Amino acid sequence: MKITFRKIGFILALAVMLAVPDVLWSQDAPAPPAGLRLVKAVMCESIQKFAPFNQAVVFSIDLGRVSCFTEFDPVRKQTVIHHKWYHRGSLISAKQFTLNPPRWSSYSSMQLRDADKGPWQVDVTDENDKLLYTLRFSITD
Repeated sequence: MKITFRKIGFILALAVMLAVPDVLWSQDAPAPPAGLRLVKAVMCESIQKFAPFNQAVVFSIDLGRVSCFTEFDPVRKQTVIHHKWYHRGSLISAKQFTLNPPRWSSYSSMQLRDADKGPWQVDVTDENDKLLYTLRFSITD
């Protein structure tokens, strides 16, 4: 049996059609799930020009402040999220933000004191306290 370019093209087209889910071929495809999508979550030294500056996971106490930056895209409806700051497992601060469509960025910061050295984490949660992401970092000398 001789394989021609036409046969190869037909086989590739058939493979693609079989691999693609039925909902993509349907005119009544379901709407995307409601909610939002977290596309970026980072710890950084500061926010400059609405963007995180000097992202890291270890920060010097000499900085005096660290920031948590989150970006959501898409935001399909007005939604509340939280940045929950924990030091050594104890909740230190919780910041609430209201996100608006179609996309939204937010950040919160923590002023550092000498007693703040050690492990930290920021939990990003939705309005129902569902965990979206956890950022872990450390404060050192």
